[in-house]
Formats: sequence, structure tokens, C-alpha cells
Amino acid sequence: MSFLRRTPIRQKITLVILLTSTVVLLIGTIALFGFQLGTFKRYFERDAAALAEIVAAQSDASLSFGIAEDATKILQSLERKSEVYSAWIVRKNGEVFASYGVVLEELSLDAPGGAGQQYIGSYLVEVRPVRSNSEIIGTVVLVLQYVEAFERLVRGYLGVLTTVLVGSILLALVLSSRLQRVISDPILKLAETARGIADRKDYSARAVKVGEDEVGLFTDAFNEMLAQIQSKDAALQKTRLELEERVVALQHEMLERSRAEDRLEIVHRELLEASRLSGMAEVATGVLHNVGNVLNSVNVSTTLLRDSVRRSEGDSLKKLAVLLKKNEHRLGDFLSTDPKGSLVPHYLATLAEQLAEERASMLRELESLVRNVEHIKDIVSMQQNYAHMVSVEEEISIQEVVQDALEIHSAAMVRHGVTVRREFEEVPPVRVDKHKIIQIVVNLIHNAKYAVQETELPEKIVVVRIEAPNSGIVRVIVQDNGIGIPAENLTRIFSHGFTTRKKGHGFGLHSSALAAREIGGELTVRSDGPGKGAVFTLDIPVRKVRARGEK
Repeated sequence: MSFLRRTPIRQKITLVILLTSTVVLLIGTIALFGFQLGTFKRYFERDAAALAEIVAAQSDASLSFGIAEDATKILQSLERKSEVYSAWIVRKNGEVFASYGVVLEELSLDAPGGAGQQYIGSYLVEVRPVRSNSEIIGTVVLVLQYVEAFERLVRGYLGVLTTVLVGSILLALVLSSRLQRVISDPILKLAETARGIADRKDYSARAVKVGEDEVGLFTDAFNEMLAQIQSKDAALQKTRLELEERVVALQHEMLERSRAEDRLEIVHRELLEASRLSGMAEVATGVLHNVGNVLNSVNVSTTLLRDSVRRSEGDSLKKLAVLLKKNEHRLGDFLSTDPKGSLVPHYLATLAEQLAEERASMLRELESLVRNVEHIKDIVSMQQNYAHMVSVEEEISIQEVVQDALEIHSAAMVRHGVTVRREFEEVPPVRVDKHKIIQIVVNLIHNAKYAVQETELPEKIVVVRIEAPNSGIVRVIVQDNGIGIPAENLTRIFSHGFTTRKKGHGFGLHSSALAAREIGGELTVRSDGPGKGAVFTLDIPVRKVRARGEK
């Protein structure tokens, strides 16, 4: 409503009258419009039922004597009904006897079983049985365009509403433009006096009172205010001179402060640039490490897809096609009497089953690829947000996030013969940065896989546990029976650059520990020594979601 502040009062009064008239008229019209719309569906369904009954009554003779041409003509006569999209007459055995229009893919033309109505998308489907001597011999199915008929009704009413509104607004505009002068003229005269005083700075002038209403009272108050302003203006002139002297002194002091602030700003920018470069380096290393973890799973999925394509039975299908083409002139005898031909149906069934299994396997791997690529995008986005000091918190299910992290490593776990045990308890949702959680858990599972992979144990086990030790904490535990951690390394394992693997770089656990602290949690490790596995514990705080308006 800020535009009204600059609108002249005459236009405001006119606008108020127009809005009031329009709203009252609009409410009445909408009430009538709403009533018509409310009854439209009932009348539409009633008319559809009556039309279906008429078609069923007219088509019983055609269906009884099997005259499809007459039945088709009956259905084609529905073309005059603009709301009829298509229609069918179905025999008792479910066979389409006659049709008009296009069959909806969502509609099932089963054997007749009675009358009824149902909505499929924007269509109303009306089903009525065709009877002959009280015996059901078929079914009439009408598909009517409910939404299109409804839209025609709405367009018609909107046209009438628009015409009435425009006419009423024009009439109200003519009347209000004349009647508003009774209110606006005294106010405009007062405003003109105030503008002249402001332009000339002549506080001795006074406004002329033109009535005893509220505007007259306002005029008296305005003149009294001018008298007070006139008396204070002289005092202000004296104070102004004193202030000018003080301003000169303050300007000199401010100049000195400005020079000092400029020097401080230069030092501050240098410190910010150094901090930014340091943060960018850490972000870059974190991105490379986390993306590398996911790319391992991507490589496994692409390898499995390549092997599946190489082992595909597509070539066998091509050979079968050549064999059938060769015997196409005697295909019936070939399939029934020839030793090779008699094996074709069974071979096709077996081949179809194998191809279906191949397709399902490829789809699973493709879905895994999609999830991994999306996770790479999330990692990069999360690191970019971290680099800009932005953290997006949302309410998430820890079970779902941990399951996503396990899915990322699922193929690699199978390839290296690692058994993953899930021990998920019911825990409350947490409000936290989802990408930081998945970064931490992916890293811990990745390290656990390498830890068990380097052992000679016949059974390599990684246990992922979710629990809530108390109402304020949700805990994620990743435990393995791998190579373990020496006691002297437990205090350094989260340090930047510390690693015990030949190809490791020591960024994963360091960035995970930082991410845990940023969400208000904690990442800890426990190990009984070399060869005895390790247990990593991530504690996530459960923070109450603040209700809207709560302070």
C-alpha cells in the first residue's frame, strides 16, 4: 500500500468508494457463482447417468442381434454432445462391440458387472449395463470431459462477472468523482497553505478555517502549532550558530579518526585474504577426498554395467531371429515338428527371464550411479557453502542418511567380501546440516572398509549402529574388526595430515572432526590396539525445532 502515500486525497477517496462498491458486488457475485459451481458436479453426474441409460436402452437390439453398424451410429450420434470424449459398447465377454472416440489407457474394459461412475484424471467414466429381457448382455461405457465442461461454465460466469464489474466500476467512478469534493476541497486548501508556509519559511501565516467539523478542528490545531514553531524558530537560529562552531571542531577530529580507520581497514583486508586462502585450501582438499570416496563406488558400478552388457544374451536373440527367418515359409511345421523348432518356445521363455534379470540388475546399478553422482554434487555444494560460511540446517532422519552412506559403499563392500551389519534403533529426527552428516558417515565407513580389507581374517565385518543414549543425543557408531589403532596414534588420528595408509593424506578424519564440532557434536575413537579393530562414535545433538513466533 506504499503507492497510496503519494496519491492525492481526491484519488484516494475515489479509490475507497470504488473498492467498497467493487468488493460488495464481487462478494455477491462470487456467492452466486460458488452456488452454481457447487451444484454443477451433481447435475453433470445426473446428466451423464441419464445419457448412459438412453444409449444402453437404444443399443440393446443392436447388441442382441449383433448389428455393430447400428450400435456405431448410436454412439456417433453422441458427437453433438461436446462433453462426450469417447464411448464403447462392450459385449458380455468383454469384447468391444462398437466404439466412438479414443480409449483411455487408464480405463480397464472388463466384462460387465453393473452400473457405476468414476473419475479418471479430468474425465468422468459412466458405466451402465445393457439389458435384454432383464438379462445383462453388455455394457455401455461413456467417457465425459468433466474438467472441460467445468471450465466452459467458469469462463461463461467469468465473462458475466467481468461485464457487471466493469459497468459498476465505471458508474461508481462517475459518482465518486463528484461526491468526493465535499471532503477533499477543505483538506486541499489546508494542504496548500501548509505548502506555502514550507516554501517561504513564513511561520507568521495562518490557515483559513472553513467549517466546524474535524477538518476545522485540525485547522485550529495547525494554527496553534504554527505559533509555537514561530516562537521556537528564533531560539533555534541562535543554537544553530553555536552548533556550527562545534561542527568545525568535530570535523577535524573525525578526519583524524578516518585516517586511523583507513589504516585498520587495510590490515583487516589483509587478514581476511589470508584467512580466505587458508580456508579455500582446506575446502579443496576436503572436496577431493570426499569425491574420491564416492568415485570408487561409481567405478565399481560402471564396471558391473560393462560386464553385464558383455554377458548379455542379445546375440542369442539375434541368432534365433536368423533361424526363424530362415524357416519363415514353414514356420508352423518348424516350431511343431522340427527338433530345433520345438525348443524355441522354451528357449524364448528362458531368454526373456534372463534378459529381465539383466535389465533389473542394470537398473539397480544405474540407480546407484545416479545416487553417487547426486552425492558428489551435494559434497561440492556443501563444501562451497562451508567455504562461504553458510550452513543450511534441516530436520532429517539419521537412519535415512546413514542408509544412503551405506548404499554409496555397498558395491565396494560386496567386491571386497565385507559383511555389513545394520543395528538401527528408533531415534528422533535431528535438525542439522545434512551434508555434513553424510560427509562424516561416508568417511567413517570408507575407513572401516580399508581397515578390514588389510586383515587376513576370514570374516571381515563392519557394524553400523544408531542409538539414542539419552533424549539430547543421537549416536552413530561405526565398528570394524580390522587392523586396529595403536595407543600412541589415538591422540593424533584427527590431526590435519596424519595418516597410516601409504596412499592416505590425512584429510578425511580431520575434516570429519571439524564438521562434527560445527554441528555442535563430537567425533571420538576407541581401539584396544593393533589387530583388535576400532570403534568411531559420532554424537549428534538433538535440538528442539523452534515453533513459529516462539522467542
